[in-house]
Amino acid sequence: MNRRKFIGILSAFSFIATTNSLAQVPKIGIKIGYLPVTDHLMMIAKESFVGSSFTIVGVKFSSWADIAEALRAGAVDGAFLLAPLGLALKSMGADIKVVLSAHKNGSAVIVNEKIADINALDGKKVAIPSRFSSHYFLLDKLAKKHKLKLNLIDMAPPEMPSALKTGVIDGFIVAEPFGQLGLNLGGAKVLAYSREILPNHICCTLNLNSSLALSSVGKELVNGFKQASKLIIEDESLASVLANKVLGQKTSVIKQVLEQNIATYDDLSLSKESLEELKNFLIEKNLGSKNLTNLDIDEYLVAL
Repeated sequence: MNRRKFIGILSAFSFIATTNSLAQVPKIGIKIGYLPVTDHLMMIAKESFVGSSFTIVGVKFSSWADIAEALRAGAVDGAFLLAPLGLALKSMGADIKVVLSAHKNGSAVIVNEKIADINALDGKKVAIPSRFSSHYFLLDKLAKKHKLKLNLIDMAPPEMPSALKTGVIDGFIVAEPFGQLGLNLGGAKVLAYSREILPNHICCTLNLNSSLALSSVGKELVNGFKQASKLIIEDESLASVLANKVLGQKTSVIKQVLEQNIATYDDLSLSKESLEELKNFLIEKNLGSKNLTNLDIDEYLVAL
């Protein structure tokens, strides 16, 4: 798959959100791209952490295509990306390293409340945010286990709750808070949490440009995000308030997500095995570049 086709596919998965300008950022700031989803909740570090020689500058994007291209082009110093997307970007020659998991677990299969069980999902229309998402990987794993044939629909996450409510789709799997928003609209239920499909799975990862990842500043930056994860665990109320400021999502909805432990933040480690599994999934589905097969995970993964 060439770069133009890759970016074209990603462009279908846009969020309805305001993208921050890349201009007017502090010269001492390290620019980290993110989307307004609770998968990227650790971006509260930009409010709670100041490095010895830098600040974290959050750059909010409205689509995976934009954030991936910004990281590849060096417009940002790092970005939270869907784990399969990071792999695909690296295989296309992007000079990046993956250093941290954004969280573990974190999603749910939300369906029309009339769907009785997983087997009843057979033949139904289920939305995913991207073919380069861990959500697609998890849903595929669920479908194989239960021998389901699903009608997959690519859809922007903010559209999913209303699409389920109006019957356009029968279910969806996506990052929070959109699962909770779907439940709040009524007529929906949780069919399965992602942790039940694959316990302690990764979803989004923090990718940094290689020079930053291998520097002392990069190590301090990662420690700043780890401190943010500790804050999330120890003070859900404060984390929800900061998340409202950073993500633009309602404090009450963020707190709802945290109180249910849908995502966990006590283990942010990345394993070679989990990345290899996602790499093989992309190859199986004919996603990513022709170089993906030869991608050396050891060259991509830096444990900080």
